[in-house]
Amino acid sequence: MALLAGVPLPPLRHDLDIVPVQHEGKPMLLVSDLLGLEDKPALVSPPVLALASFFDGKKRAREVQAELAKENATLSESEIQDVADQLDKLGLLETAAANETRARALEEFRNSPVRKQPFRGLPDNPLDMAALLNGFSSAPKGPGDWPNGNPSGKPPLGLLCPHIDFARGGPLYAWSYRELARRPPPDVIVALGVAHLPPNSPWAFTRKAYETPFGPLPVAEDLYRDITESLWYDPVVDEWAHAKEHSLEFQALWLKHLWREKTPKWVPLLCSSYERYCVNAPPSSVPTVENAIQRIGDVLAARAKKGQSVLVLAGVDLSHVGRRFGDGMEITDELKKKIESFDRQSLEKALALDADGFFLQGTGENAWRKVCGLSAIYTSLRWIKSLAGGARVKSSLLAYDMAPDPAGGEVSFASAVFET
Repeated sequence: MALLAGVPLPPLRHDLDIVPVQHEGKPMLLVSDLLGLEDKPALVSPPVLALASFFDGKKRAREVQAELAKENATLSESEIQDVADQLDKLGLLETAAANETRARALEEFRNSPVRKQPFRGLPDNPLDMAALLNGFSSAPKGPGDWPNGNPSGKPPLGLLCPHIDFARGGPLYAWSYRELARRPPPDVIVALGVAHLPPNSPWAFTRKAYETPFGPLPVAEDLYRDITESLWYDPVVDEWAHAKEHSLEFQALWLKHLWREKTPKWVPLLCSSYERYCVNAPPSSVPTVENAIQRIGDVLAARAKKGQSVLVLAGVDLSHVGRRFGDGMEITDELKKKIESFDRQSLEKALALDADGFFLQGTGENAWRKVCGLSAIYTSLRWIKSLAGGARVKSSLLAYDMAPDPAGGEVSFASAVFET
């Protein structure tokens, strides 16, 4: 049903992902919603979204027309109304209907006993999924070999893994998970991912088992309870962030592929952006966040002292630079070298468990890299250090790589392991 004429035009939805693409030789924008309310992304021309930027829920078509006239742009009220109607049909405007659809989707997620696997384009049966993941070890950038003997030693304290799609980052996942394949499973896993649609709280938790083709990966209820008792807010208030987020979905796939029925339970949490709390200072300067990080670290350390092996697993990427991410510059070999140089400086801080130093290298004047795993890596480093309990931690950078974004830009990522 078309929008009513003469009423304020609804704004664009806030939970949209907008990517510039080329379609039939023309620049277009691929618009998809991060909550998965629409089945397919929409192709929209840049002028249409530029016009929609004037829709704020207050201006009517004639008032938008007047705003355009100030910029020497001429459109009729009916043309503006037609654009609004088209965007509404695509489900891209913040209308009552969109809000009702969002509420139904979130209610369906809340009522589901599992966190379903929403990522498209991956095999849905275990044999095909196993073949896909196995192939990454022998890929050109993969580790080349895979442990075939009995696991030995002890589980690592921490592991940094990519969360980029498998087509671009699969071999680096293999570098990370080969380290786990060499060792026995830990007793429990604390997994930190990135909430690409950031919630209000610093960490979003869920009690739902993550669904995979190899079976569900359930939550460690006792550790979940101990961790969430350290929070100052309801741990599931932002549980919705898990519904469509891939950064931990990909880790669940690898873990269940690796250990199948022996996979330890985990506590999956998604990190929001700490920069909202501290722009040019580390999170340790924010009492609420710092106190919770310390208390959770103490919970993990207490378990380690009792002989329980805890793995802190981070599904994270590094720099995001280029047109896809709002930058005007073109990606050149010189810029890629600069990105890698800055990334490696940050990784040196991370490998030394210098969490504050790592965080500051991704903020302020260094924020141009847009390190999406900044908060998750920071938290991981803090908890790995807590688990070590003063013991010397040996850390190794296993692999580093970057890959182009189809819409223009570069994304970097790395694999690293921490052990005593």
